[in-house]
This record gives sequence, C-alpha cells and structure tokens, in this order.
Amino acid sequence: MTKVQYSFAQLGESEIFEPYLSSELKKNSDLWKPTEFELPLNDPGLAAAFLTLIQPDAVFYVPRFSGRSFESKSANYLAALSQALETKEALLVSWLQPEESIPPFISCEHLLIRLPEVFYCSSTKNLITDWIDKILSRKRITVSGNKPLRLIGRHLLVQMTVAAALKCLANPGFDGVYKLAANGETSLFELVSFIHSTLARLLPNHKLAKLSFAEEEPVPLSEEFDTSFMENFNVILPGWRTGVEETIVAFLVHRKLF
Repeated sequence: MTKVQYSFAQLGESEIFEPYLSSELKKNSDLWKPTEFELPLNDPGLAAAFLTLIQPDAVFYVPRFSGRSFESKSANYLAALSQALETKEALLVSWLQPEESIPPFISCEHLLIRLPEVFYCSSTKNLITDWIDKILSRKRITVSGNKPLRLIGRHLLVQMTVAAALKCLANPGFDGVYKLAANGETSLFELVSFIHSTLARLLPNHKLAKLSFAEEEPVPLSEEFDTSFMENFNVILPGWRTGVEETIVAFLVHRKLF
C-alpha cells in the first residue's frame, strides 16, 4: 500500500518550529516553503498569486510568535489565502490565540487550532523558561497569583496539527475549529512546584530557590477539558507534565547545566 502524497505550502514565520514543522510535513507531502526573498512576509497579494499557480492541497500558515504568546497580525494575509484557496478545494491550516475570534472572512475549508493559555518551547521566553530561570538564580521566591492553566509545547502542537491536517485531507468534513492542549488542567502553583521538583531531581547538587506560596483561595477548574480533538482525530494527548519535563531537560542541555 503506497502512502498518499499531498502538496503543502508552508507560509508565515515558522523559525521557532524548525526543523520539526518542515520534517513533519515532508513525511506525507511535497512541501513548498518559499524564502523571504521569494515571497516577502508582508505581501499577501503575492502569496495568493503563488498559491493560484502551485495549487497545493493545503496551506500551513504560521502566525508570528512573540515572547509569552504569539501575535496574530495576519488578518489581511489569512483573508488573501482564504480567497485564493476557496475555489481550489484546498485546506487552510493555522493557529489562533486563546481569545482570538474566528476570522469572519475564512471561506475555504479550514483547520484552525485554538491554543491554550500557555504555549512554550525551550528556545524562547515563556512562562516555563521564566520559572526555570527564577528557580535557578534566586534564593527565595514567593509565588502568588494562582490561576488555572492549560499548556501545550512546541513538539506536541506541531505533531498533532499536522496529523489533524492529514486526516482532514483524507476525510472531508473533519475541518473546523478545535481547541488543543496537553491532557489535564493545572494551576500556577502546581506548575511551579513541578518545575522545582524536576530541577531538584535533575540537578541534585545545584542550589535552588526556596519556594513559598501565598495563601489564596483554591483555584477552581476553568472548564471541562475539551475532548473533541482527541475524539475526531483518534489521538491520545499526553499529560501536561510530559512536555514540561522535556522542555526543562532541553533548557538545561542548552545552558550546559545537564
């Protein structure tokens, strides 16, 4: 049985996802990934013209990630891509911020993944790496402002989004808007405690900050975990601790501490 081959176009600012994103897309598809010279990021009209010529099965558009979250300064770009793909029966794949509205101009088949409160990877500043730095560099920390959190890391986000896109291409009707996060909800207090205990286990001879937690009311769950992504795409999402521990290890290796 031969593998089904698709043609993908990868657009947007995907540097922090490489080489993971490109390699995942190349497993089951031919990939067109233009350089900034070939296709300037600020030229949606030219992008739409290119798509009309190459006619991919799916376009993966990565919005710009910045600091703790990502900026979606992409309304004009997404509108142009949607218009170019509408008559081609092609799939538009992209990510939405937690509170970002679904763009009203998306008229083509689409797979939009809404991210949770915390997106992280070991190579950028984010909630996880900030707390690793604090615990490694300070003597004492008082943790306050407890709140419920759902998390997703770079690798899980890429793997699950590409898998979902392939299923949407093979099974029309699965497209739409989905929430995606690692399994289980945590809180800021629980997350910081887990980061501290993991660092203590991995760096037994390193002096870590002593933690104290402000007395606050217990944090209620924000909402029931949305299982529609797992059910529709027949996947089991790992618990949130798995990705956080992998990121801690990668961070320490990068800093040559482990």
